[in-house]
Amino acid sequence: MRSKTQRIADMAIFIALGVVLNLCSFQSAGTYLGRFSLVYLFCYLSGFILGPWQGAAVAVIADLIPGLLMPQGPYSVIIALSNGLMAMIAGLYNRYTNWKIIFKLLATIGTAFVVCTLGLTPLGETTSIFIIPIGDYEAASLYSLYPYTLAKVVIGEGWGVSSPFVQMMLSKAISQPLWIAVNGVVTYAIYCRLLPVLEKSGYIRRKKPQKESAPAASVQAK
Repeated sequence: MRSKTQRIADMAIFIALGVVLNLCSFQSAGTYLGRFSLVYLFCYLSGFILGPWQGAAVAVIADLIPGLLMPQGPYSVIIALSNGLMAMIAGLYNRYTNWKIIFKLLATIGTAFVVCTLGLTPLGETTSIFIIPIGDYEAASLYSLYPYTLAKVVIGEGWGVSSPFVQMMLSKAISQPLWIAVNGVVTYAIYCRLLPVLEKSGYIRRKKPQKESAPAASVQAK
């Protein structure tokens, strides 16, 4: 197992990686493609490698740092918590199930998609609760600050959906599955490649081989 000092160093490395990946997110071309992001990959790997609690803490901090130091608008605490919960879900499935890696990852993706992508993230974007004003940005909801063409124009005006939360939830359901699939495939490839190193370095406990059952008792002598 990793020592306390090693675990702190691991968290620092992951936080730095998460900050970089957060900054690499960008709006993709096309109304229906949404925002390209590798944050899903980061949250999955953080939970799988660091565990549910450290992974969640790292995901929250990695979202907080660029949000405060290089803001593009007011900061939503709920979205940071959504990232932390995503990493926690990955860590819980990895630690407490005996499934194959692919099934752990698929369960993580499915659960996080419903709870985080369709739940907490739209809530964080459309509500003014737990919004931190930064610099010249007022404490308005992210929904009121950004155009969100798919949610407001296509789903809101075109489909007649009036609730901002439902607009954002439906827009996530349309635009994010592609990017989540890409993040999932890359996560699986990286994690499988790193697994022998992670086990050898003490990140992950090796599974103890099952003891062979005792041989059947010999026939008693007459």
